[in-house]
Amino acid sequence: MTTAPVPESRVYRHLKCGGDTIVNGDAFESMSNPFANMSRTWCTTCNGFYRVAEYEWSDTGEKLTDYYARHGTGATSFQRFVCSRSVGIIGMIIGLVLGLVAGNYLLLNQPQGMRFLFTLFGGFVGVLIVVMSQAELQKLIARRVCGVRDTRLLT
Repeated sequence: MTTAPVPESRVYRHLKCGGDTIVNGDAFESMSNPFANMSRTWCTTCNGFYRVAEYEWSDTGEKLTDYYARHGTGATSFQRFVCSRSVGIIGMIIGLVLGLVAGNYLLLNQPQGMRFLFTLFGGFVGVLIVVMSQAELQKLIARRVCGVRDTRLLT
């Protein structure tokens, strides 16, 4: 079984000026994700941010808001909540606090300098674990709702 290669970029058009913008990298991952709650994006022709409702995919002519609605239709409220930025931020804060506490606790009987460094490291690891876990969870939800693990494959 062969799988389609994940595209590295896609072009969207600003309906007001007709200008095309190429999106790639992390921005493309966010732009293609119907659960990313995108509200504004950049127009390279106008050199400014505008509401997502003012754009369409250049290759299909589908408005971005219609694209998000079509691909996100099967998602439950809970799945949308799990994919939200709020959960990501709350999760990072919880991961940071737990990591700081664990880092401090593990070296309780060590010199204060070493405890301090290990506490910071623990906080970093806590945030990293949460970010990686949420990214994997979002991929699982995308596969279940959209039928693909990587939303850059959606058209």
